[in-house]
Amino acid sequence: MTSCGASVVKWQGGSTDNADVSATTIPQAAVLSEEHLQQLAAARKAVRKVRRAIAVASFDGWTVGVFGALTFLTGLADPSGLLMGAGMGAVAFVELRAASRLRRLESGVTRTLGFNQLALAGILIVYAVWRLHAEMTGVSPYAAYKAADPQLGRMLQPIENLTHLIAMALYGAMIAVAVFAQGGLALFYFTRGKHIDAYLAKTPAWILAMQRGGIVL
Repeated sequence: MTSCGASVVKWQGGSTDNADVSATTIPQAAVLSEEHLQQLAAARKAVRKVRRAIAVASFDGWTVGVFGALTFLTGLADPSGLLMGAGMGAVAFVELRAASRLRRLESGVTRTLGFNQLALAGILIVYAVWRLHAEMTGVSPYAAYKAADPQLGRMLQPIENLTHLIAMALYGAMIAVAVFAQGGLALFYFTRGKHIDAYLAKTPAWILAMQRGGIVL
């Protein structure tokens, strides 16, 4: 690297593929050489896929957290709803924490994000299957009306059938979302790992230190 005036920034963190150091020399902005500018430009281009993963993880974490809270609050009288809401809250916590680690360019965190999505898929599928089972084997909410007044029961039968059909479609759609959406997002995270490793291997240590210190390229 071309020699130039520099300031020293202390960085405490895990080792990288570039260097295992506790102090990294970062060139001063006023005396950046052409080589430094080229390295910055290359880093900005290479880090795009990492930034995209960070944005996806942050958005997904907050989204799952909001829906988890709503599920918990609306399921206060339903143990399965409470468990689902708590599970989604745990997934959201892991997602947001992993997104923070991803901002610090921690290698291997994408595996945590991927498995977290598989855990969310499992929660959604188990809940949907449980509700489908309850829908098919449980007592109809219209049973009391049908028993009290057969004529009213016949009038309510189309509504009961429609309600049953909507519930089946809703929980079936939940299973499909869990398989394709969460499964696809898990695959996305798993494939980001190689991009982060490549970025850590090719990017100069002084640029990595700036990013880990909170400087956005």
